[in-house]
Amino acid sequence: MNREKGFWAYFDWVIDRMASLSGFILLFITAAVCYTIGMRFLFTKTTLWIIPMTEYALLWIVFLATTWLLREKGHVITEILIAHLDQNLRRRLNGIMFFIGGISCALMFLLGTQHLYECIVRRVMDVRAIAVPKAAIFVIIPIGSLFLTLQFFRMAWEEVSKKRVEG
Repeated sequence: MNREKGFWAYFDWVIDRMASLSGFILLFITAAVCYTIGMRFLFTKTTLWIIPMTEYALLWIVFLATTWLLREKGHVITEILIAHLDQNLRRRLNGIMFFIGGISCALMFLLGTQHLYECIVRRVMDVRAIAVPKAAIFVIIPIGSLFLTLQFFRMAWEEVSKKRVEG
C-alpha cells in the first residue's frame, strides 16, 4: 500500500508541475502577443513566429493542465441532474463516467502515439512562417492522454472503493 501511495504522491507532484508549466506557457504567449501587437502598432513590423507558436502553445496548455483540473474536480458537471440522485446511485454513475473517460483517454493515448510515431518516422514538418517538426508539437498528446487515463481510472477506483467501505 505504501508503494501505491508513493506512486500517487509522485503522480500528483508531476501533474502539479505540468499545470504550473501550462501557466508559464500562458504567460509567455500573452506577453508574446502583446509584444507583436506593440511592434505592429509602433513600428509597423510584426513577428511572424508568434501566431503559430501561440497555436502550438494552446495545444500544450490543454494537455498539460487538464489532468490537474480533473483531479481538482474543476470541470463542469450537470449538477441539476446529479443533485437529485441518492448518494449510492450518484457514486455508481460517477464511477461509470470516470471509467468511460479513462477508456476514451486511453484511446486518445493510442491514437496520439500512433500519430506521433508517423510524424517521427516520416519527419513531417509544419511549414508556415517557420518550419517546426510536427513531432515536437504533438508529443504532448500521448503524454497528456496517459496522465488523463491514469487519473480517470484512479477516480473510478476511488468511487468503487468508497462503495466497498461504506457498503
